[in-house]
Amino acid sequence: MDKINQFQITGMTISGFKSYEKPTELVFGNPTTITGGNGRGKTSIADAIAFAVTGLPFFGERGLDRLHNEANPDVFVQMRFLDEDGAPHELTRTRQKDRMAIQYDGYSIRQMDLSDMFGEKDVFLSIFNPLYFIEELGDEGKNLLEMYLPKVSQADVLAQLSEPVRLHLEKEDILSPEAYLKARREKIRSLEEKITYITGQRDQAAAQKQLNAERRQSLPQRYDSLQRELAGLKEKQFAGLDVDAMNEKLMECSERYSEARRDGQTDDHELREQLTALREKIAARRAEQYQSKYTHSLAEAQARVQTLSAQYNQDAAAYKALTPGVPCPICRRPITENELPKIQEELRNSAAAVLAQGQEQQAQIIELQELDQKARETFEQFQADDLAKWEADAQQLESKIQQLADDAAAQAESLRVEIQQLTADLEYGNLTQEEYDRLQACREDCRQCEAEMTAFQSVDDVDTASFDQQISNLKAEITEQKKLIADVTVYASKRAEMTFSALKMNRVEISLFDVVKSTGEWKDAFKFTYNGRRYDRLSLSEKVRAGMEVSELVKRLTGRNYPVFVDNMESIDDLENARPTGQLFLAKCVSKAELSVRPVRPIAAAMPKAA
Repeated sequence: MDKINQFQITGMTISGFKSYEKPTELVFGNPTTITGGNGRGKTSIADAIAFAVTGLPFFGERGLDRLHNEANPDVFVQMRFLDEDGAPHELTRTRQKDRMAIQYDGYSIRQMDLSDMFGEKDVFLSIFNPLYFIEELGDEGKNLLEMYLPKVSQADVLAQLSEPVRLHLEKEDILSPEAYLKARREKIRSLEEKITYITGQRDQAAAQKQLNAERRQSLPQRYDSLQRELAGLKEKQFAGLDVDAMNEKLMECSERYSEARRDGQTDDHELREQLTALREKIAARRAEQYQSKYTHSLAEAQARVQTLSAQYNQDAAAYKALTPGVPCPICRRPITENELPKIQEELRNSAAAVLAQGQEQQAQIIELQELDQKARETFEQFQADDLAKWEADAQQLESKIQQLADDAAAQAESLRVEIQQLTADLEYGNLTQEEYDRLQACREDCRQCEAEMTAFQSVDDVDTASFDQQISNLKAEITEQKKLIADVTVYASKRAEMTFSALKMNRVEISLFDVVKSTGEWKDAFKFTYNGRRYDRLSLSEKVRAGMEVSELVKRLTGRNYPVFVDNMESIDDLENARPTGQLFLAKCVSKAELSVRPVRPIAAAMPKAA
């Protein structure tokens, strides 16, 4: 989309927007006066124009739900305008629920297309709303200004400075004076830290040099004294002691100690094997189970008893069933009444014989069970006797093994104590613990003295003059860095003057940087004054006048001459300080009056080109 550098709004159609429920046609001129009481829709016109171009209200608020009319929630805003060539255009924006749609001259477009045409929302609103830039953007306004401020080259700035400063800085790369000054100050701090460090090294070297001189004189005397003391302790240590005999005794005891430990392990080996075998024998005997030799005979007898019992029950059943005419259980012929007594007698005799045999077999079973029980008791008695005897034998073996171990340990402990005493005697001799510790300390002190005397012979004293030269060089570099800071501060001041000349306004002044008086450092700032007074202390009319000058500044920097909507004109006498260009909307509150939108001068068909 082509950039629109200048336009004037000729009219609007609004419906469903804030207080405008039904479609309302508005015609604008240049300027256009809008009057009416509170709540009549004056500011709503400003919101509608801002909404058409940016999708946001007059002050850029994000909450769009408040823009919907309660009775008609479908927002419709159509803005008609002439561009700088006098060509007419229509920009329509609708919002139904959360869905936004934009049309430009009948074609659907996106918000980013409008940003290409009218600039980003902050640019448009900073021109259209005199209070937006200062009160809504805050510090972000500085970034917006810096985007459009003309770039001033380093060569142009240097050309405005004195020759010494120019020659000093012409080879420096000063893309950002703030970053350059910060780097120089960090460099100075680093150099000062180096001076502190080297000064400490120099002082330490001087102190070491003095200490070395003193040590050179005292070390030989100390070494001789230690040698004499050491010799006296050595002489006392083994005076009157036969060291060779003590060493032989120590070797003998050590051999006996090793032999005692070895013998102790060998002597109980056989006993442990016997004990192991006996424990295995006990376990095997305990695991043995009684095996009865009467099992087969008992089973046969019990089987015969079951057979005889079955036969007896059969004969008894047949006897009860005998009546004349039934078949004989033996010959299978029908029994006559005369034969019945004889046959009954035969069955009684047969049953009695079977019963006698069964009783005989039952008595045999009882006899076998008694024999089996006696055999089990005999087995268990023999097993218990064997286990008791073998457990006693095992306890005796364990006692013998323990006694051997105790004897060997006692012998070994006696030898260990003797060895320990001999070792101490060979180490300490006749010295007490305090004297022995002193002997060790004297030896260590002698070795340290020898090492220090050797070091003094091979190392020369440190030359502190080299440290002084390094410190002198660093101070000279600090002086150079400070001179650069002073010259770059002059450079930055001139660069700011040349850069901010584009920000020149009638009564409004903007400060983008402050200089810290104590350090000379540049500090970011973004402050507005009007007639020398702070913005936050101004009246509403003064704020509007100041905002009008800022709006004209943004027009000048961006090259966009857009309409300006001035609200609260009832508190403003005039806008002569700003000398506004482009189309003006002047809204004024008239108590209890109906809304009136009146073009003071109609808009010509073709707009004049912006200067």
